[in-house]
Amino acid sequence: MKTMKKIIYAFLVLALVSCGDDYVTLLPYGKTIPENTDDLAQMLNATNDINGGGGNFGSQADDIVIPDFLLPYTSVSGMNAYTWQDFMYQENEQDEDWVTHYKAVSRANFVIQNIDSYTEGSLYDIDDTRGRAHFIRANALFYLVNGYAKHYDAATASTDLGVPMPEAMDINVLTPRSTVQEVYDLIFADLEVALDNLPDNPKHKTFASKVAVHALLGRIYLYQEKYELSAEHSKKSLDLNSTLKDYNEIEYAVDDGDDDPSTGNPAMGITNFDNNKLSNPENMYVNEKGSFRTELYISNELVDLFDKANDMRYWYFMSDEDPYGTPVPDGYYIVTNDGQQPWSGVKTPEVLLNYCEALMKQTSPNSTEAVTYLNMLREKRYYAATYVPYTHVDDPTTLAEIMLERRKELRLTAWRWFDMKRLGLSHTRVVNGKSYTIQASSNNYMWAIPLNVIAINPLEQNPRGL
Repeated sequence: MKTMKKIIYAFLVLALVSCGDDYVTLLPYGKTIPENTDDLAQMLNATNDINGGGGNFGSQADDIVIPDFLLPYTSVSGMNAYTWQDFMYQENEQDEDWVTHYKAVSRANFVIQNIDSYTEGSLYDIDDTRGRAHFIRANALFYLVNGYAKHYDAATASTDLGVPMPEAMDINVLTPRSTVQEVYDLIFADLEVALDNLPDNPKHKTFASKVAVHALLGRIYLYQEKYELSAEHSKKSLDLNSTLKDYNEIEYAVDDGDDDPSTGNPAMGITNFDNNKLSNPENMYVNEKGSFRTELYISNELVDLFDKANDMRYWYFMSDEDPYGTPVPDGYYIVTNDGQQPWSGVKTPEVLLNYCEALMKQTSPNSTEAVTYLNMLREKRYYAATYVPYTHVDDPTTLAEIMLERRKELRLTAWRWFDMKRLGLSHTRVVNGKSYTIQASSNNYMWAIPLNVIAINPLEQNPRGL
């Protein structure tokens, strides 16, 4: 049995040859071969592989701008992403979003395959390990199918090409692209198992729990336009954990000498804001790239959406001066303190906004509940001394207010890019005098299947073109 385990594990790195990337070994050379369910649980503790998140969206969404003076310092792949080219990466380059998420799928598959045949350990609960593995696979596949396939359309999902979804290790099989519907069916099956096995709240922010499962279900149903189900699961998540950080507790680290709390340079730092992904109370489940985004500039279009006199997200997370007090060229606002690392995990504010949007889009809108929860967020984001709660005017106006808060709150995350895709938005950028526009129906809202993947496994490429 041990020999067989060693043989299986020696080939684990090849299990996703169907996906075509040169995967690093999932267990470092010289470490213990998995022998019991505790070892399987520890395979899921590798945050770089499990919680590494995605970053392809970072230069694509309409949150950011790359000023012309930074173009000489921007990578080719970065410019390809920024201008929505057919291919971000060449055949000799690796698409980290594809690699990272299929590493997570591979680890989850190995655990799911073996958890019922391995000797039960004593350190980790076997049901929790089972639930975590199914959640990890579902979470990764959801990102992949939204990144590399068409947005879910009930009328065409059964024929639209999705992504490969290997469910087991078989080094002799090249896994084809499943349909979008097939991928979603597996996601839902995985989340059902996860709900049956996970605790209400996580032991660590990198561990799955019922809070995260319900949140993910709320997000998925929102994307599928099944608004009653989205509201139901979003509310279940919030009932378990609705913690929000009160931005009234934040202060500028450097006193600018006046008594106006809205003035100061946040690029010099702020205090009382916990941006640690593991301790931030708003984080329900961490998926975040380890890479740190520097020279990150906010588009003036986004900046202009904020109430500059009262919205503390503007005060503390955007600056038109650098840390030395020098004005930022061309009026661009550099991001400070928050948003420097690409986020694709689950946070309370997103779940709350999912709930509000679903309430207003369901068959019978519930504006009373939606406004109540919208104000739960607003009162933590606007200056308490001047805060005025939002009051319902009519359903279209309330929905517009919810979407405005969503636009501001989910800035710089994967969910802004996927919102642009699901809501059918177009956007234009000008780079060195040349305009680039991504249309609402653009094929390039789907990322290209990596060329080095196709070189190994001849998957059908997504149609390309703006």
